[in-house]
Amino acid sequence: MYRYLSTKTADYNYTLNIPSQVSLPITGDKTQHVRKYDDGGISVVTASNKSFFEIQLQWSHIKPAAHAVIMDLWHSPQKANGMARTFYWLNPKDSKNYTVRFLSPLSTVEKPGKVTGISTITLRIEGNK
Repeated sequence: MYRYLSTKTADYNYTLNIPSQVSLPITGDKTQHVRKYDDGGISVVTASNKSFFEIQLQWSHIKPAAHAVIMDLWHSPQKANGMARTFYWLNPKDSKNYTVRFLSPLSTVEKPGKVTGISTITLRIEGNK
């Protein structure tokens, strides 16, 4: 994925480096509109040749300090401000830093035994740091 992205400076200069317990597949995409016709034909209109990727992360259990960091990152207007601003994320698989933004709401899960988790979130990977 790294070689398909260009360098992009984040709006907020912070690197999220809290490895998740569950990493779902990374999906690559382009801005394209697909038209399907009655005869089975397909045409594709490409709005941009730029590639982007999305990854879903989940923390089934997370320490209170790490949970507070992610909550503050998502909710603070000076930081990510929900989905509005980009920040950096360290991918533990390839050890590279990417410019990302939240692409989904942040949901905390309280489990029995005082275990806290964060439900699946989606990050849009917009570029390389």
